[in-house]
Order: sequence, then structure tokens, then C-alpha cells
Amino acid sequence: MGAFRLVDSASNVVSMNPDWDYKLESKKIENLHRTRSGVQYRFKWGEYARVKFKVSDLTSADACQINSWWGGNESLRLFDTSSTVVCSGYLVNANVPIGQFVKPYIDLFQGAIELEGY
Repeated sequence: MGAFRLVDSASNVVSMNPDWDYKLESKKIENLHRTRSGVQYRFKWGEYARVKFKVSDLTSADACQINSWWGGNESLRLFDTSSTVVCSGYLVNANVPIGQFVKPYIDLFQGAIELEGY
């Protein structure tokens, strides 16, 4: 696995290298219902993709761009180096995605990317 690129609708691009903990999941949207007689029904409404990974060694410009996408709830596309779409969606981090310095540097940042499809 090589570099990833996050791209928004205005064609702003941030390139990054994911750490070893890259995870691509498929989540189901479903509902379970049990009747009075004890029969259980499962209703599946759809599914969506979820991508999680940690990144480091980002410049301050890239960190600001990712954090502004998160704050503005921008629709993003995640590409790998072969230019195929891995996932399209929104950043769903609970906190600011890129918010830590890479020690001992003061101009490189690290954080986590959590992207969920729509």
C-alpha cells in the first residue's frame, strides 16, 4: 500500500502515507425486530464503507486543510496511488483529525483519519 490522496470538490489535494493500522470496513445499516411470539426479523436498509488510519509527518498546510474539511463537513474522495477510489464520504472524527506535533519537530503534524461513506 502506497500513498493516499484526499480530494475535495474544488480539487484541493492532500497526499499522505497511512501507518500500518489502515482499516477498510463495510458497515451494515440494519434493524432487528422480535415479535411477541419470539420470531426475530432482520431488516437490512443498506451499507456504507468506513476507512480508518493514522498519519504522520504532515505539513502545517496539509493539517490545516484536513481540519478545515472536518470543520466544514466537506464531501471527500480518498484515492490510493493507482488512482482508484477507495472511499467517498465525510470525516467523522470525534475530535480534530490532525492535532499533534511529531516530536521533536514543531512543523510536522500527526493524527487519525476516519472517513465514512454516504
